[in-house]
Amino acid sequence: MGSKILVTGATGTIGSFVCEQLKDVNADFIAMVRSEEKAKLLNEKGIKTVVGDFADIDSLENAFQGIDKVFLLSVTSPESPELQGNLVKVAKEKGVKHIVKLSVRGADLESDIGILRYHALTEKEIKDSGIAYTFLQPHSFMQNLVFDAESIKNQSVIFAPMGEGKIGMVDARDIAAVAIKALTENGHEGKTYVLTGAKALSFHDISNAFTFFLERDIKYIPVSVEDAHQGMLDAGMPEWLANDLTAINKIYAAGQGSEISNDIERVIGRKAGLLKEYLRDYIDLYN
Repeated sequence: MGSKILVTGATGTIGSFVCEQLKDVNADFIAMVRSEEKAKLLNEKGIKTVVGDFADIDSLENAFQGIDKVFLLSVTSPESPELQGNLVKVAKEKGVKHIVKLSVRGADLESDIGILRYHALTEKEIKDSGIAYTFLQPHSFMQNLVFDAESIKNQSVIFAPMGEGKIGMVDARDIAAVAIKALTENGHEGKTYVLTGAKALSFHDISNAFTFFLERDIKYIPVSVEDAHQGMLDAGMPEWLANDLTAINKIYAAGQGSEISNDIERVIGRKAGLLKEYLRDYIDLYN
């Protein structure tokens, strides 16, 4: 009989943590990856794998042998509703009992922001399928601060278009911890969890925390959302994504991303991790 839990997006930030934490609790799971090369990397860590692709129905049907729970995660794009929809259809055909989907804070079918709309469309498809679900709607990840590593290392600055806005940033390890509870315990079916950190942070707060841990002055330099948008395009980011991120940055800069949820504490029994705890563990990335 095959593994009971299928983890998709297994080599990304969240998926990697999900696999590590499932392994820690001796859960019966298998990770779906897109290539034999990625499979080998996980196999070397003692993680069972199956090669599958959201665009390839046959590969999904193969991946679902013996599976009754799924952690659903893939790269977000305009194609996401169709691709994740493929998985939902196969999951229903194969008798999957529960899907835990990594969604996003603010998912909304009526949103003008594509990222929020794409996730909401898949949430609706899962609900319509009749499969039990748990939706995880996290805020911005602390781990995304790694994109500032070069400017911190080389210029001792963080550039961001957030103005004075505060953000309920969440440690990706906590997102995974909630996923593990939903995948391995009863009582999370039909729930939507909004996942934030324990404290809303401005980029002044963030630069001060880096100053403390790096023991040198790290400054926050606000940039306009327009300049940040152009920088994304100059770096080769697809226009739809640059537009969506710019719209989200405007929300943050306006102070509309500061709400804090206690869902992490309610699910895993401890408060969400603080930025100082993230930096304590990851500060070597910024030195």
